[in-house]
Amino acid sequence: MRTEFRRDVSHNYLILQGEEKVDTSAYQVRMLLGNLIPSVLKCHLESLDGQEYFCYDITSRQSVSMLFEEKKFQAEDLRRIFESFIHMMEDLTEFLMNPDQLVLQPEYIYMDISAGKVYFCCLPGFHREIQEQFRELTEYILPKLDHQDHQAVALGYGIYRKTLEPGFQLEILKEAVYHNEQNKAEPLTSDKEEMDIRSFKDKQDEIVDLDSLNPQDSRRNQKEETETPYQPKKKRKVLTGRQLFYVLGVMAVLGIMAASFLGFIPWIPVEAALAAGIGILAGGAFISWIIERAKRKKEETASWRTVIKKKQDRKEEYQEPIEMEWEEEPETEEEEQKKEKQNETTGSQGTALEKEPGEELYGETVLLFEGRKSGPSAFVSREPGELATIFLEKDLTVIGKLANASDAVIPVPTVSRIHARVRQRDGEYYLADLNSRNGTAVNGTMLKGGEEYLLQDEDQVDFAQARYVFVK
Repeated sequence: MRTEFRRDVSHNYLILQGEEKVDTSAYQVRMLLGNLIPSVLKCHLESLDGQEYFCYDITSRQSVSMLFEEKKFQAEDLRRIFESFIHMMEDLTEFLMNPDQLVLQPEYIYMDISAGKVYFCCLPGFHREIQEQFRELTEYILPKLDHQDHQAVALGYGIYRKTLEPGFQLEILKEAVYHNEQNKAEPLTSDKEEMDIRSFKDKQDEIVDLDSLNPQDSRRNQKEETETPYQPKKKRKVLTGRQLFYVLGVMAVLGIMAASFLGFIPWIPVEAALAAGIGILAGGAFISWIIERAKRKKEETASWRTVIKKKQDRKEEYQEPIEMEWEEEPETEEEEQKKEKQNETTGSQGTALEKEPGEELYGETVLLFEGRKSGPSAFVSREPGELATIFLEKDLTVIGKLANASDAVIPVPTVSRIHARVRQRDGEYYLADLNSRNGTAVNGTMLKGGEEYLLQDEDQVDFAQARYVFVK
C-alpha cells in the first residue's frame, strides 16, 4: 500500500493506493464515493498515468499514532475509539459494504479533538480480516494505557481478551464496552469508604459508653433537652421612617377622599382631594429620596476614609527601620598600629587611592548577563509584544490554539486547533505540519504533509498568520 500526503489551498489529504487495480464500476467503490458514511473518512478518486488514487480529507484531524506518541490512553479515549468502531461497523452493514476493506492501523485512524469524533479509513482493494486487525489495534493500545486510570486498564485488557476468543462478533464487543460504562456509572462502595463507615460506628459506640460512665450527667443533659428545647426568637418587624410616612400619607388621602365622597366636606370636591393626596405622596417620595441619597453618600465617604486609613497604616508598617547608632568598642593597641600603617600607605600614594564619590554606597558595576546560562530554543515573535515566546523545552511540543490538546497556544483565529509539532532529537529540532487548514511555512515555503523540516537558527516560521523566528 502506497501512502502520500498532499495539500491544496485549504485542505490536507491522505492519498492511498492499494495493491490491486481499482474497478470504478464495483459496488464497494460506488458506495464509498457516492455516500457520506459516518465515522468513515470522506474521499474522492483521482487518476494519474492510468492509476487511481483515493484522496481522504484529513484537514484539522490527527492520527492516533501521532496523538498518543507521548500521551497515554485513558478510559475516555478508549471508549471513544471503541464506540466509534461499533457505530462504523453498523453503518457499513447498513450500506452492505465489506468491513475487511478497513485499514485499522493507528496511523490511518484519525481523531477530531474539538468534535470528539473518530474517523476510519476504508480502502477498496485492500483485503484483511477485520478481527485480526482489531486484535492488533488492541495490542498497540495495551502498552500505552494509563495504568493510573483503573477504568482504562479494565476496559483495554477486557476488550483484548474478547478479541482472543474464537468467533469474535460485534455484539460481544458492544457488551464489553457498554457493560464497562454501566459499571462506571454505578456507585460502588470502596474498601476505604467501608472502613470510614466502621470507624464512624465505633465512634458512636464510644460516645454511648462515655455516657454510660456518667449516668447523672447524661440524665441531666437529657432532662435539659426535653425541658428547654431550642426556640428561635422571632424578630419584630419595625417600619422605617419612610415606610411609616407612606402609610400615614396613604391613610390621610383615603380619609379625605372618603369624607369628601360622603359629604362631610362639601366644599372640597373629590378630584381636588385626590390631586392633593397624589401631590403629597410625590413630595414625600422626593424628600425621602433626597434623604436616602445623602445617607448613602455619607456611608460611601466613611468607607472610603477607612480604606485610606488602612493604606496609610500599611505604609507605616513597611517603613524602613531607623538605623541605630552603636557605640564602638575601644580598639586594642594592635588594631591601632594596623590602622596607622594603613594610613601611612594610603597617604604615600596620594589621591590615586582616594575613592570616587558614591563608590562606598554602590560599589563596582556588575555585568547583567555575567554567568547566565543559555536557555532552550524558542520561537520568538517577529512583531515584539504581539505573541508570546514559545519555548521548546520538551522532546515533543504540539502547537495550536486548543489549550487542552496543545503544549503551546497561539491565540490567532487562522491557526488550527492542533497546527504543528516540533520534535527534539539529538540536539536538533524538526518541524512538521499537522494537517492544518492554513498550513505552516518556513522561509516562505509551505511544508508538505508528513514532512519534517530540520530547523536552522533564525529560520522564519509562519503558523498561518502567526509569524515567528526560530532561535536555537
